[in-house]
Amino acid sequence: MSVQHSQPFNPTHERTDGEVFSPSLPGAVDWPDQEDQEVHPPAVQQGTGRRTQRRVSRGWWWLLLVVLSGLAIIGTGMVFLDRSYAGRILPNVTVRGVVVGNMTREEARAAIEASFAPFLAQPVVLTYSGRSWTPTLAELGVALEIDEALDAALAVGRSANLFTDLQQMSAVWQYGIDIPLRLSIDQDAMQRYLLARVAEVEQPARDAHLTLHGATVEVAPSAVGRQVLVAETLQEILSAIQDLNPDTIALRTRALEPSLRDDAAFLAQDQIAALLAGPVTLLVDNRPFVWSLDELARMIRVERISDPAGDRLAVSVDRDMVMEKLIALGDSTEVKGTYPRLNWNEGKLEIFQPGKSGKRIDEAQALNAVFEALNKPADQRTVTVNFREIPPPVTADNLDQLGITTLLGVGRSDFTGSAAYRVTNIQAGMRLLHGILIAPGEEFSFNQTIGRIDSSNGFVEGYAIIQNRTQLEWGGGICQDSTTVFRAAFWAGLPITERWGHSFYISWYDRYAFDSYGDGPGMDATIFTGGPDLKFLNDTGGWILMQTMVDTRRNLAEVRLYGPETGRKVLLEGPVITNRTPPPTEPVYVAIPERPVGQPRRSDTARGGMDIHFTRIVLGPDGKEIERREFVTRFKPWPDIFEYNPADLGPDGKPLPTPTPPPAEPIPVEQPPVEPPTDATG
Repeated sequence: MSVQHSQPFNPTHERTDGEVFSPSLPGAVDWPDQEDQEVHPPAVQQGTGRRTQRRVSRGWWWLLLVVLSGLAIIGTGMVFLDRSYAGRILPNVTVRGVVVGNMTREEARAAIEASFAPFLAQPVVLTYSGRSWTPTLAELGVALEIDEALDAALAVGRSANLFTDLQQMSAVWQYGIDIPLRLSIDQDAMQRYLLARVAEVEQPARDAHLTLHGATVEVAPSAVGRQVLVAETLQEILSAIQDLNPDTIALRTRALEPSLRDDAAFLAQDQIAALLAGPVTLLVDNRPFVWSLDELARMIRVERISDPAGDRLAVSVDRDMVMEKLIALGDSTEVKGTYPRLNWNEGKLEIFQPGKSGKRIDEAQALNAVFEALNKPADQRTVTVNFREIPPPVTADNLDQLGITTLLGVGRSDFTGSAAYRVTNIQAGMRLLHGILIAPGEEFSFNQTIGRIDSSNGFVEGYAIIQNRTQLEWGGGICQDSTTVFRAAFWAGLPITERWGHSFYISWYDRYAFDSYGDGPGMDATIFTGGPDLKFLNDTGGWILMQTMVDTRRNLAEVRLYGPETGRKVLLEGPVITNRTPPPTEPVYVAIPERPVGQPRRSDTARGGMDIHFTRIVLGPDGKEIERREFVTRFKPWPDIFEYNPADLGPDGKPLPTPTPPPAEPIPVEQPPVEPPTDATG
């Protein structure tokens, strides 16, 4: 967009007294309109009239001759004048007050440029806060149209119209003429230049900022910003350059106030400091649980609230986060109730051992108490948490809602030849498993269900392999129970989430191993308190009831699982035995200080190793496969192990030579025809 400032040239020069110079020549006569006027001389004076008419006609001819002569003289003078000033401007002509008469175009340009040299060199100086900028005319998008003014000056008195030129010359000669000098301005370019300065000058307002580092609160102060007023500055520049004199212009700016001021941030800082005056201690059954300052700080929320008068910070404690923490505390301190123990009784469920109520912290009471404590001084922030009773989820009133209607799977194992201690431990374990309920979605854990394997639960000590040798251990034989439970869950088609096979082959686990598919090795599960466990998931959508039985007459252990009808069908592929390895030929000698000198004992009998692979395929009610899983049991080869008193062993760890080796004692574990037990509690 361009703005033009110019003074139009008017050939008709106005006088100071209001008179206007007309192009008519001096002495000119206005001719009458002959059509409107007719002259009829009287007849009586006809002769005299003819003489008078001849005199008048001669007068007009003389007058015309004079006029034509004058015009010829003027024309000749103008031609002479034009030739005298060829290539030069007529006298008495100025351009914006600069005398250019009698000058050539180049001389006139030099005069004009010399007159406005300071403006052309530096039109304006922009300043702001001790800084200055010196834009050129080109950078501002401004041009001084000297050529246009020179064209107008050279054209004075040189038009194609004689009367117009005569009028102009007369006016210039008497009064002179001043040609305007126009500025062309590109406001877009000027605005671009100013916007480039904006980046150097402008500063956004900086709000106060509050930061929480752990339990430490920091406030960064606010700062006033600065904005350049481009439109106002542009108008000042346009106004300043009109007189073609250098000028100094201060950038127009305005202050930008921050939306969030320091006082609001410091107020929030004080509020947070009050909330973090000290830790909060929750007493649960007289057990202290301390919420540290860092934990409390993570629960604090700071929300910015917009306000025309100035934003503010709202400080609060996240109730949902506090409740989540209380729920976690409730989970860790809850005294869980117990499910009742049930008998199947041909499909009619009966409670033979009622469940017990549990207790849990009252989260709602604790929540209110915590918020009250946060408004107190540091030495008054101890909260006593109350408990609420949790009734057992299963009672006689809702047995029919458990959905236990169908036999899901049966597991059997044989313990023929087991020693008395082993039979005792098998019975103790099955007694702890009988009648238990597994809730929908719950994961069954053998170790968690059995609990303590000691005399408090009816277990006795027996032999088991601990750290590669057979020794007395509480619950020897309990792996018979875990193996039987594994088989029941296997044939019920339940997801097995943890199972460990024995490390060494035990022949008595072969019988009933693969149900209707026959006997065989590898279908077993070992457990150890605090270590290997047997786990499976109840994914039936209903409750599962476990029923156990130990028949000492038939040496049979049995586990039955009842639950909702699933329509599943379990198929078996295998077993396949690979990697058979013979037993080690070299025995292992173990130093036992308790052994009498000269009386070694064989504690373990050598056996070979093998890998057993079998695959379970579970089909859904529609016959589609929902699981295909391979189970692998790896039996290691096992050497003969002899126990010696350290005095009977040489430096190489082998027995010293004796004249007559004493006979080996029988192994005090299971009696023939089976081999000794394996692993811990196995």
